[in-house]
Amino acid sequence: MRVTLETSGGYGGLRSTASIETEELPAEDVVRGLQALEAYAASGPPAAGPRPRYRMTVHRSSGPLVVDLVEPDVPADARPLLTELLKKSRSQG
Repeated sequence: MRVTLETSGGYGGLRSTASIETEELPAEDVVRGLQALEAYAASGPPAAGPRPRYRMTVHRSSGPLVVDLVEPDVPADARPLLTELLKKSRSQG
């Protein structure tokens, strides 16, 4: 399954995009991360402000799950997935 990250916001307002296949990550991190993203998505939109913002899209066979996250409110269980995507984003930039 593919997960795509789009970043924006912060004081610099820089934008970037990265994708990763979940098969490249430890299965336990993926399961916990996806569960955390689903729970976060159900909680409503994040607050506005100059903090870094992330849009994670989980490309599932049942349809995409799009989750908007904002620092520092990223769920702890989603952090490993976000960290890997941010590493990819930096290496592409």
